[in-house]
Amino acid sequence: MEVHFIDVGCGNMTLLLFPNGTTYLYDCNVTSDNAEAVFGYLTRSMGQRTAIDTFICSHRDADHIRGIGEIHRRFPIQKIRDAGVPGATQDSREYREYMALRRRLLSRTIMAKKYLEVGDATIHFMNAGRDDTRDVNDQSIVMKVDYQGSSVLLAADTSFAPWKKDIVPHYGSRLQANILLAAHHGSLTFFDDPADSRHYYTDHMETISPAMTVISVGRNPHGLPDSKAVKLYKKYSTGSNHGHKVFRTDHEGHMKLLLRGSSHWTLSRNQ
Repeated sequence: MEVHFIDVGCGNMTLLLFPNGTTYLYDCNVTSDNAEAVFGYLTRSMGQRTAIDTFICSHRDADHIRGIGEIHRRFPIQKIRDAGVPGATQDSREYREYMALRRRLLSRTIMAKKYLEVGDATIHFMNAGRDDTRDVNDQSIVMKVDYQGSSVLLAADTSFAPWKKDIVPHYGSRLQANILLAAHHGSLTFFDDPADSRHYYTDHMETISPAMTVISVGRNPHGLPDSKAVKLYKKYSTGSNHGHKVFRTDHEGHMKLLLRGSSHWTLSRNQ
């Protein structure tokens, strides 16, 4: 199974190519600056595939839905799935374009603690549309894909809160994954619990215990990725066969992850 972490700046775009021919796209962030490179890579990666079976919007912020109209024109999207939660950028052109396409296509709300089998792979939807918070980021879709003993976990823009309150207590050791897509472009909110002024929250990282963490990030005014967050990701990632623990899309470019089963995987940079 192939998972492509596409370099789209400070946003997210993850392409999942399932062995049975099914194609998922988790978020998108196509801009005038990166469109040529992004569509060139998307075209090469898709190969003979001509459509995107399912677009999963982790949450409706502009940097996770930007360019969806052009993607749909080039690779027709068959279905859209999201958490059913209004985004924080509702007055933006990107939001209006996404919602218009969502209304046109077959759409469905993803519920937390559900799973879906796609051929030999299983998608676990671990977080989505929470009732205990108004924070759009913490209501975003956290998704783990298991393929014959190998796995990747996509943390969207979540903070520590849903992990501490619900995800870690519910899933426990089932959270363990070979590769983690870091939360919120490397923001410290994934670790920083205001209720504990002495310690950072790390139970989720200790439980996930990824070999490697990928941070999807680019130029931004927010100082992302946070240097302390990067140190924590390095501390709790066990390391690849070559000792690598953290890769960033702004440093490494597009990355291709091959899940081979039995916990065997390879992550290639500068694709």
